[in-house]
Amino acid sequence: MSEGASSSEVKVMFPIKLISWSLDGLNGESSTTPILLQDQNGPCPLIALVNTVVLQFDLRNSQFDGGILSQSDKQYEGVKNLKSKLFSHFYSSSSIELGDTLGLVADLLLVHAEETIQHEVVDNILQQLPKLHTGLDVDPNLTNGDFAQDLATTLFEIFDLKFKHGWVLGEGKESGYADDESIQEPLSILQELQTFDRVQDYLLLSDTNPTIAENQQLLRQWLDATCSQLTQQGLNKLDQDLPSPQFLIFFRNNHFNTLLKKSRNELYLLITDSSFQSKNGKLVWQSLNSVSGDGDIFFTGDFMPVLDINQDIDQEGGTFDSDMMLSRQLQEEEDAAMARKMQEKYERRKTRQSTKATNAKDTVETKLPAKEPPEEKKKKRFFGLISRK
Repeated sequence: MSEGASSSEVKVMFPIKLISWSLDGLNGESSTTPILLQDQNGPCPLIALVNTVVLQFDLRNSQFDGGILSQSDKQYEGVKNLKSKLFSHFYSSSSIELGDTLGLVADLLLVHAEETIQHEVVDNILQQLPKLHTGLDVDPNLTNGDFAQDLATTLFEIFDLKFKHGWVLGEGKESGYADDESIQEPLSILQELQTFDRVQDYLLLSDTNPTIAENQQLLRQWLDATCSQLTQQGLNKLDQDLPSPQFLIFFRNNHFNTLLKKSRNELYLLITDSSFQSKNGKLVWQSLNSVSGDGDIFFTGDFMPVLDINQDIDQEGGTFDSDMMLSRQLQEEEDAAMARKMQEKYERRKTRQSTKATNAKDTVETKLPAKEPPEEKKKKRFFGLISRK
């Protein structure tokens, strides 16, 4: 953006990449899926949500039921429309604006939440969608790999997506500590506190009780030993507890990503770094095999290993321009501009509906106006709430 340009001129753009992939390797029928890319500090919750939804859709379509039994007709058509829109944006500009992305997610949310979720919950989520690109606060449960119930968990549940992490307290050698046997036993205080937020609150206690001080020291040791936010116990739970194949949203180091549980002992992360954009989808997956990452390698969409990574990464290409970097400093202004755009769209729709109703009344005086569809009511609440930000 040139110096002095207003914030309304800044547009957040997500590059779109087409990936070709098959669970059955080179001998299987491939699916072509459009995915959103990001830079290092991009809006990973929104990107992970969109990518996981379309990949899970294609996975279900490749299964025996064609995806129909896994979703209602409206949900099936809704995700199909989302995928189609992403294809259109790819072929027109290889990217999609933030506002268009949020609009597609909002439309799909209304379809998935129809008659199954309380209106107040849907309204709250719709109201906060424009902030989805700034990140979501989550509270990992350090004993089971789940999360405390909040906006993120509710949102992902509506889309029927699993939301997991691998930062889990283990037992014995899987406790997260090194070889110090004196602290390899499970920490009862951590099992009692369970969530990361409660652990943080406990560490802030200034009580002079020696037991509390000792527990605080043990907690700090565990947190230091598991600073990568992944443990062997967490990996084991992902492998043992999740059915396969399936796509889910995975959280680690304050980052949301798409994870594929392909089969037993096979976990893969979707590569969304924009620096891979120029490689035409050749690098698609990265294995998640170990806490240290030493044994993790890259794979093509057909799960063929890529051993010489230097031949497949364009070190100079595929980065976001300076306008997008600057736009992060103007997120509040962007949200306001987006809200105005959505409100204008709503006003135009309202005007058209009012004109149709007036014409109908003039033609047949005694004819009652048709009831407005529930989905339109929800959209009006959405735009009305956003306009009051």
